[in-house]
Amino acid sequence: ARRAAMEPGEYEALSARAYGSSAAAIELLQAMRTHKIRQPELVVKHGGRLINTSQRKLGSELWTVMEQVFLAAVEIGADDWRDYCIKQLSKKFPSSVRVERLKGVNQESLEQWGQAKKTYEKILADKPEDTATRKRLIAMLKQRGQVVQAIEAINQYLETFSTDGDVWHELAELYIEAGSLQRAVFCFEELIVANPRSMYHILSYAELLYSVGDFELSRKYYSLAAYLDGSSLRALWGLFAVNMALTEKDKTNANAKISQLRQFTIDRLKLAYGGVGAHGKLAVEMLTSGLPP
Repeated sequence: ARRAAMEPGEYEALSARAYGSSAAAIELLQAMRTHKIRQPELVVKHGGRLINTSQRKLGSELWTVMEQVFLAAVEIGADDWRDYCIKQLSKKFPSSVRVERLKGVNQESLEQWGQAKKTYEKILADKPEDTATRKRLIAMLKQRGQVVQAIEAINQYLETFSTDGDVWHELAELYIEAGSLQRAVFCFEELIVANPRSMYHILSYAELLYSVGDFELSRKYYSLAAYLDGSSLRALWGLFAVNMALTEKDKTNANAKISQLRQFTIDRLKLAYGGVGAHGKLAVEMLTSGLPP
């Protein structure tokens, strides 16, 4: 079952307790895995301490924490912990595909790109359905700045695993980096089909549409975002900008609907910024200065 989100302040309180308690440190590392919280320095600090002093308390979680510490050590360049963890994991699980993949990650961290590629390709020869290994090959291309090759590899991946939302998002980011905004638009269309109520996907799609000049469709998706969350400043400012663009595009044929929507947006933004100090006053002034009648 999917675990509920942490309560406000829960993670911070757990982090504070972890310094004085092995049980709290174990719970903290569990929470970081469950909620995909990336703080590699904390993982190495607390996970390393548990590996050094509390292996019996960890019990069967020892190897999970060992892997967690290894990946964090790779990320922050803690070479001693990286080398120790991969050695212990290899010794404990000599035939594990998961550990073979970690060896590839280790080779990447040493910039042994050719060897890492061979490691991943060997895994895929036996398990072509192994998506995690395919993603490592893509990540390696990105690390080396090979954007065109990474885009090609992702498109090949999506031919087989077309419902992988994370990879569609990664492809969109690469297209944006490469300046191919129209292709990024297509990626976000796929993401919205899979998750039609995601505010992040809706707003990103609206912003991309605005960037490629499709103001009418952009307005519709900004409106949807404002409908789903009437307090979203990102949605309201986007709606304000796209209404201005539509008004500027067709000055001779004033559209009553656009004028009403523009006024609605201004009223909502004024409400949001009312009484929040000098920057709120500045935002209201920006809204009302230089507007067309």
